[in-house]
Order: sequence, then C-alpha cells, then structure tokens
Amino acid sequence: MKDLILITSYCNTPEKENTLRKLVSNIKKEKEFFDLMVVSHLPIPIDISQKTDFCLYDKKNEILLDWNMRSTPWFNPGDERPILSCFTGFFNIHLAIWRMLILGNSIAKNCGYKKVHHLEYDCEICDFSELKENSDLLNDFDAVTYNKKEQTVDPILFGTYQSYNIDGLHQDLLNLNEDKIKKEIFDSEHKSAEKMFYDLLNHRNNVFVKNKSLLDLNGNKFGLSHNELSNRNTAWCLPYYDELTEKLGFVVWNSEQIEKDISVKIIYNDNQIIDFGIVKPKHWLLRDIDDYVNAKKLIVLLNDNVRDVFDFEKNNEEFKKVSYRQKEKR
Repeated sequence: MKDLILITSYCNTPEKENTLRKLVSNIKKEKEFFDLMVVSHLPIPIDISQKTDFCLYDKKNEILLDWNMRSTPWFNPGDERPILSCFTGFFNIHLAIWRMLILGNSIAKNCGYKKVHHLEYDCEICDFSELKENSDLLNDFDAVTYNKKEQTVDPILFGTYQSYNIDGLHQDLLNLNEDKIKKEIFDSEHKSAEKMFYDLLNHRNNVFVKNKSLLDLNGNKFGLSHNELSNRNTAWCLPYYDELTEKLGFVVWNSEQIEKDISVKIIYNDNQIIDFGIVKPKHWLLRDIDDYVNAKKLIVLLNDNVRDVFDFEKNNEEFKKVSYRQKEKR
C-alpha cells in the first residue's frame, strides 16, 4: 500500500490558498508513491479537493486565549536566570491543529494505511526524496522528526513535517478527546504543542531525529508561515515579574528569522514613557521598571503600534504565574 501524505490547513487568505494549491499539485505528480488527504478548518476549493484522495472539512476551530492555556517558552539572557512567559504569542492553536491531525490519523488507520507523512500546508516541495527516505526509515522506527536547531539540550521539534507509523502511534493521536488535551495543556509547565507532540511520537523511545536544514535542500521550503509571522511580530517584547527582586521587568530580544531593526516603547501607569530605542537583530536588553507592588498598567508599543496592554490591578497575581523570571539559575 502507498504511503499517505496528510496535510492540515487553515488557508484564510488567497495567498495561503495558493500555497496549498501548489503543494497539492506537486504531490499529485508523485501519485505512484503517495496518496493524499487534506484536513481543513475552512472549506477546500473544488479544484484542490479533486486532486486529493480524501478531503475533510472540520468546521470547529477552537482557539485557546486563556493565559493558562498558552505556550510558555523560556529565554535565559546572559545564562543567569531564565524568563518564562506566555506573552510571546497572543493565543494557542494547539487544540485546533491536533483536532485535524487526530481526525486524519483515525481515517488513515481505518483505511489501512501504515505510513503517514504529516505536513502543514505552508510548504513548497519540488523534491520528494526526503519523504521517500523517511518511508524507508519507518521500517525500523516509529517516527521521523526534525529539530529546529542542532542541539542536544532542550531540542525544539519542527512542527511543520513528521513521518510516522500508524501502528506505532500513541492512542492520544488516534482517538480525539478534547477535554483530555485541554487538561494536559493546562497542567503542563511549558504548554508547548511541539514538545507534547514529540513526547507522544516517542512514547516507545523509537524516533529518528534529523535537523530541519535537510528539508530546505533542492528547492524545497518548509514552514513558510513561520517567516511571515516573524515579519509581523517580535515574540520577546514583554513584561515579567522577577521572583528574586519582586520587581516588574521588561525584556526585548530581537531574535526573529527576518532580521530587521525594531523600536520599542512602553507607557507605564499612564504617566511615564520609557523609550528603549532601536534594538538591532540578535540583540537583547533587560530593564527593571519598578517595584511590582506599584504596577497598575503597562502599554507596549512595538514599531509605534500597540502590541499589548497589561492591567496589573485586574490581573495582579495571575500575571506573576505566567510571565516571570525564576529566582534561581536553571
């Protein structure tokens, strides 16, 4: 039986739709090796669906906005004390993506497929040799995944593409249980969809890990929307509570893939403007703002646009739990 390519998509602009259209057309040329399924939170245009073997429109697209449900990445400036914050983003699409993935996996299993290559829609694939190599690896491994960086400590799963054996999948990736997923996100310290996904794929300690750079060879491009997001937003531009000093601090780290200068200002308690000036690519800065007990309100201006507004009088204790610098060195 052929392998199945499973594409999860949410193409809410003509540009994204055309990216999906081109990807599907290129996969169609490889029909000798792959069947194709597209699962989408938006209706799939007829010219795209006609080139697939399966199409599933899933209307539900639940976005998690609660602070306690957002991913909490960390940054360790100066290798001293890490800062963890849920405010690097504005919501969590973990549940929405996993819903599409699990529905697709369950259909694949019921149709008898053994090997699945999961792609998010934002790819351009001209050369399918990497997918074919991974198909061979699945004869010995449960899954093949990619790390964003060449590192052995806290590797970051590249979420745009993975290959896996259906028979080796954890049941949580086959049977949809949204309440369980939400509880696991809430209970997780990091709330990272990528780490939780990798842990499930590796539940039998049998995953082959590669570096993401291999995907971008021979004209291929994976994770195109990641570049788009970094062009519009700087993740690490946020306030935090310092557990050691009990002060309100602020961190800026210009680490995005698209390198450009950024300007950052904050308006504190409606009467104090602090201008951090221009922060160049790959540079970061930290500054204490005030004792936290004095904090009432903070407005963040990124490139003269309002990035976020914080009401400390309303969310005083809650803020300290979701955006903080640890008391001790990690």
